[in-house]
Amino acid sequence: MNETLIISIALIITTITALVFIRKYFMQKSEMISFRKQLNKIRTTDREQPLMVASFGAPSIELAKEINALTADLKKLAMEATENEKKMKIVMAGVSHDFRTPLTSADGYLQMIDNTLTDSEVSEELREYLDIVKEKVSYLKKMSDEFFEVSYLEAVDKAILGAVRFDTVLSNVMLSAYNSISEKNLLMKPEIPEEKLLVLADEHYLTRILENLFSNAEKYAVSYISVNVSTEKDNIRLKVENDVSVNTNFEETHIFDPFYRGTGRSGPGTGLGLYICKELADFMNYSINGHLDKGVFSIELIMPAAEALA
Repeated sequence: MNETLIISIALIITTITALVFIRKYFMQKSEMISFRKQLNKIRTTDREQPLMVASFGAPSIELAKEINALTADLKKLAMEATENEKKMKIVMAGVSHDFRTPLTSADGYLQMIDNTLTDSEVSEELREYLDIVKEKVSYLKKMSDEFFEVSYLEAVDKAILGAVRFDTVLSNVMLSAYNSISEKNLLMKPEIPEEKLLVLADEHYLTRILENLFSNAEKYAVSYISVNVSTEKDNIRLKVENDVSVNTNFEETHIFDPFYRGTGRSGPGTGLGLYICKELADFMNYSINGHLDKGVFSIELIMPAAEALA
């Protein structure tokens, strides 16, 4: 009888002990799951609330304290890095501005010299040297302008957008590009609705995108450039297409990378044109993509109609 009682008591104690350990195990597991979910929210959202504990066990509390301290340190480092990056972008914008100013002056003086000197006053060799210097300075000026555009854009927090006449901006850019396109004997194929088209945009940035799209098409086109504008319920879609030579090749995933240039292009370039288009499009919440298919390269720009967001 005594043995039976002792065995029963032992079983009860063992069962209670096992239940305690099982309870602690599930509490610890629940705590870890809670920690993981809270850490995921801290990592993926702007949550400011520190890590909370469901139980008041010393290990959980100490672990939560250490994680909260580490999270605070990481947030502080992230804020400092963001601030330093912003300062660096402002510095780069200032440097690029200071860099382009003397180049603009040099380009202007070279134009004056070229217009002042007559063919009888300079030798053919000197004229050739002058043309080379003008070409190189003009190229550097264009490169500095594009670098300034990129660095300035990255230094600005957000764009101020308003209703802009897309049809007017597009017409002005096409007229500006007409002479250079004609000189290369390229056929322009416009398909543009004869109606007032309003988009939400910064007019300067929109103009810059269109200028770069036409400049890029002009560099690669063999015989034509087509421009198609279509209206949708909430968007206005622009598609610029041009044929390319048989040896032209792009990697579509890199079309908008800085300094990326496809094979088979004609004329010099910085490789920043389409990168600037992508940066400006993202800045104004536009969608832009490029494709090369069966000898035709196309860029499609989708812009929100101003009426849809009024």
